[in-house]
Amino acid sequence: MIDSKSEWFDETNVVFQQVLDQVALNLNEIHSVNYSTRYWNIFVGAWLQQFVDMVMFRIYDMHQHREFENVFTETQPSVSLREFNQQAKTTIFVESLHADVLRYSKEFSSQTAVSRPTNEVQTTQTMKAKLGKPFVSATYLPRYIESLLQLRFGRLPRHLGNSQIPTSTNSHQKRVLISRTRGLVSSNAETVLALLPKYMPNVYIEGYNSLSHSAKPWNSRNFPRIVFTANRHLYDDVFNYWTALATENGSRLVLAQHGGNYGISEFPSFSERHENLVADRYITWGWESSGPTYKGFALPLVGRTSHLPNPKGSLLVITDQLWKYPRSMFSDTSESSMYLDHLKLTVDGLLPDIRSKVLLRIHHAHEDAGSSQIDWWKLNSPNISQDAGGVGFQKRLAESRLVLIAHNGTSIPESIALHAPTIITWSDSYMKVRRSAEAVFDALEQVGIFHRTPESASSFINSIWDDVDGWWNSQATIDARKQFTDQYARTVSDPVRFLAKALQF
Repeated sequence: MIDSKSEWFDETNVVFQQVLDQVALNLNEIHSVNYSTRYWNIFVGAWLQQFVDMVMFRIYDMHQHREFENVFTETQPSVSLREFNQQAKTTIFVESLHADVLRYSKEFSSQTAVSRPTNEVQTTQTMKAKLGKPFVSATYLPRYIESLLQLRFGRLPRHLGNSQIPTSTNSHQKRVLISRTRGLVSSNAETVLALLPKYMPNVYIEGYNSLSHSAKPWNSRNFPRIVFTANRHLYDDVFNYWTALATENGSRLVLAQHGGNYGISEFPSFSERHENLVADRYITWGWESSGPTYKGFALPLVGRTSHLPNPKGSLLVITDQLWKYPRSMFSDTSESSMYLDHLKLTVDGLLPDIRSKVLLRIHHAHEDAGSSQIDWWKLNSPNISQDAGGVGFQKRLAESRLVLIAHNGTSIPESIALHAPTIITWSDSYMKVRRSAEAVFDALEQVGIFHRTPESASSFINSIWDDVDGWWNSQATIDARKQFTDQYARTVSDPVRFLAKALQF
């Protein structure tokens, strides 16, 4: 019996690897090819990692004896990864997945779990193709910096749009094959495999053969020596198809961190885990760990101007994206978490004059996650001003005296690196940092940037409100800020030169 969240995290990783190995075998057979497990992970893994998390989340809930309405609904496989991400937020999808997980998990619950399947994908050694110039896309760098990087590699600057995904009629025969199991796997892995015929996007099965006729991301006959992106792999199946093929022919895949949370949260998100598995080199914002991580810099901060003090400005409260239907128990913040209560208690503890200057910046994707906070705040704190994102973050930052953040997201490294006075607060009930980040957050706590309770955060804000800049620019605070930015929001003087070197092998 697995009880702790940490044990479930380990089990989820084992299940993913077991399922991936089986999927690679099955897709090779379905498509009459002989590619490596890594090839299929690059092509399918961004979807599969997320789907395994979804299924394991529901199995975990069942182990916690949480009751779900057993509603059987019919859903059709999505066409692509992008379409799946939209479909997964709908009630009909969630109800369908709940019912299916309940049914299959009971069916396979009597099986004995083993740590790995007994067979691996074996591939023949292929002749490596002649490789061309490095290819760069969707780096999160400013457009002109990305263009300079492309020119540095001898490519004309080019901006890729969203790829068109070919569609084909779903094949029952092929979808039955995708769930085949060869060798022993755990009962949880069996559950995931049994669900694949119903949920795996069309592009990975029926639409696969037509991808060879799709437009290559790069304008060259040869595969690139290097493929570099920060997030195109998380939404573009055509890009992933060609990148997987390129790596089979000797190309190196370099990925870069594209947001906050990475390297900080106790449990890496499914995207962080996927990127560390498939990348030859993984450029972080300053932190390092085992695997392909490479100490880099915060790409989205390039070209951004530092915050100028505004002693008469607002208390800018940046809210998080809350999920009505969380995709993972390890990363997404549920609307049922203690997050909103924690943040409201912090705001309620402010002195009346400070509270009157609070401006809530509602997360730009709050509706995208199916859980709007606008009505909640209107009901629970009707006198608090709200900004639904109509004004740019840089402008809002310029109008603020102090920033308050109660979640682990991109706003923290962004705000601190831009020298905006920042208070962070959260509780262990919905957010913990990983061991490698503890020393940094202990240093932030000692100078008043980080608080573990709402009462501590509001009390500290009350004490510094009349001299925010004096506190923020004290030597102790500067030292703690630098310790944070060196690890989680690093900057470099010449981004193009740095990346040109980082992309060498």
